[in-house]
Amino acid sequence: MLNFIMYDDEKHFLEKNKTIIDKCMMNCDFDYKCYLFSEFNEKFEKLLGQNIGFKIYLLDIEGKNKSGLDIVRLIREKYDDWCSAIIMVTNHNELKYDALSNRLFLTDFINKLDNWEEILNEDIKRILNSYTNCSDCLIYEFNHNLKRIEFKNITHIEKEKESKKCIIHTLYGDHPIGGTICEVLDRLDNRFIKTSRSTIINIKQVSEYDKVTNKILFLNGETTTDISRLFKKEVIKHVNGLS
Repeated sequence: MLNFIMYDDEKHFLEKNKTIIDKCMMNCDFDYKCYLFSEFNEKFEKLLGQNIGFKIYLLDIEGKNKSGLDIVRLIREKYDDWCSAIIMVTNHNELKYDALSNRLFLTDFINKLDNWEEILNEDIKRILNSYTNCSDCLIYEFNHNLKRIEFKNITHIEKEKESKKCIIHTLYGDHPIGGTICEVLDRLDNRFIKTSRSTIINIKQVSEYDKVTNKILFLNGETTTDISRLFKKEVIKHVNGLS
């Protein structure tokens, strides 16, 4: 899921940005959602820390009640998010050096008075291209929609009973995928192992494994007990020291 998070005290400008994004996404099959904020509030800050998928921020450097740069510092430093793309959009071109010299890894700095619509459109295309070609993720099509899930966000995958699909359990929700467990496993990397004929786990997301109850506890609190005798030694080998 792509998440566009926009912050600007001019509501008409927020709507213009959303229109540009909607047009860009018309040529892309990825699921996406837009969040529009005209002021910095509790709901906005909560969103900064939520794991909802890949985020693309469009921030006004001089917002209504908080500087865009202060928000970037929260994203990068407080919430330790160095993966999200961040674009600063402002009328104040004189602040460009200050913004780019803070080592906050900004994607771009756009002047609203300098052909910003075309520049923003190109920026989004470049971000989408990078997003599409990332090798550290699972990209697949389901119900004519293109899905992309980063490996690090997957806890486990289960075969749905009496169905031809599997369910991918992630840190921000569950997602269906067509195919067998073996077919899905072939598209993952070496952090994933089978625990049975119908379950795959991400060993990097395992908090503990109780050999007596045969229960795996994931870092987000979810559990699975679907560990067969055939795969138990493999599970112990990979999560050794966690129990």
